Amino acid sequence: MRVFLILLLLYPFAEVFSLVMLADAIGSGWTFVWTLFTFLLGIGMMRNSKLATLLTIGSVLKQKQVSLFALLWPIRIMLAGLLFAIPGLISDVFALLLLLPWKGPTLANMPPPNPQAAPEASSNGDIIEGEYQRVDKTVDPNSRLH
Repeated sequence: MRVFLILLLLYPFAEVFSLVMLADAIGSGWTFVWTLFTFLLGIGMMRNSKLATLLTIGSVLKQKQVSLFALLWPIRIMLAGLLFAIPGLISDVFALLLLLPWKGPTLANMPPPNPQAAPEASSNGDIIEGEYQRVDKTVDPNSRLH
């Protein structure tokens, strides 16, 4: 947990350092143009993610095979847009990695859940056995609101 907190605190400094190194390599004007371009690209991607969701669902329904990665594609687009909107090269690299077309297993090819696993879980003491008796209160029919 501490490592995650330290990485979270160091991330903004790494982004600023990457921008300074980019400005040193290609110039501050081009770095500003790059930052502005990726920001506008990210905002545009987040705005159009609704359309991407509809198009993804339509293509998945036509293919007859549902892929989990295809269903998560609109979330990947939204997250990539957010990463593009953050100024810095590290977030841009992560956004580009999210936009790569990964192929994953289809839901039809995934193995079904093992029905034999349930009795094994019960041997751990998760089930409490006992008796119960249902007691219903009798209600006067004249006291009801009609």
